[in-house]
Amino acid sequence: MSRLWELTAVLSLSTNLAITSYILYNLWKTRWQCEVSEEPEARVLMFPDGGYQCNYWTAGHCHFENCTLLHHKTNKTRLKELLEGAVKSIDVCMFVLSCAVLLDALIEAHRKGVTVRIVCDNMKISGSAYKITEAGLDVRVDNSPSMMHHKFMIIDKEILLTGSYNWTASGAAYNRENVFITDEKYVLDQFISEFEKLWVTFEGSSEIRYEAITSCDVIRNRFVHRSNNKS
Repeated sequence: MSRLWELTAVLSLSTNLAITSYILYNLWKTRWQCEVSEEPEARVLMFPDGGYQCNYWTAGHCHFENCTLLHHKTNKTRLKELLEGAVKSIDVCMFVLSCAVLLDALIEAHRKGVTVRIVCDNMKISGSAYKITEAGLDVRVDNSPSMMHHKFMIIDKEILLTGSYNWTASGAAYNRENVFITDEKYVLDQFISEFEKLWVTFEGSSEIRYEAITSCDVIRNRFVHRSNNKS
């Protein structure tokens, strides 16, 4: 009889161990699967948007019957929404800064308490970008002989946006451009490191040099450039 009780106890213990092992295995498996499934998110915004977006429509309603501007969401406004979603910081490294919509979004983020830092090239920052310094944003300028040709932005140290697109209204409307968006940590870390390096390198160089150029001068310069480079 005692032998039977011993056998029953052993079976009971084995069963409990088996059940416990099964539960632990499934807990481990679930956690492992969750860790594996946490892959970086990535998406791409392609330009052109096909025209300029109507600011009245964006604000809620366009009252012009024959308005020829865009009355739908564009990739430029998607960029604006990403800026609006920033909570802690926005680091911008941009060759050309002139798009009022995106500059206004940076200013608004600054007003909400988001830390905004900008590195740009002294020869390509537009006159309209003066308002970012007037609004109190931190701007450092590459005044070296070479160009600061980067085009990237980092939001909250968690999201990277990079690609060919400069922050210009005409570029978003008509140029063939791209913006790649990712939270891949390895890639993100490389751009964070580059921004911090440039931020230190151009410390104290915040003066924006801007010389107004008329549309006639632009056309003339392009014509001379093309004429001199014919082969």
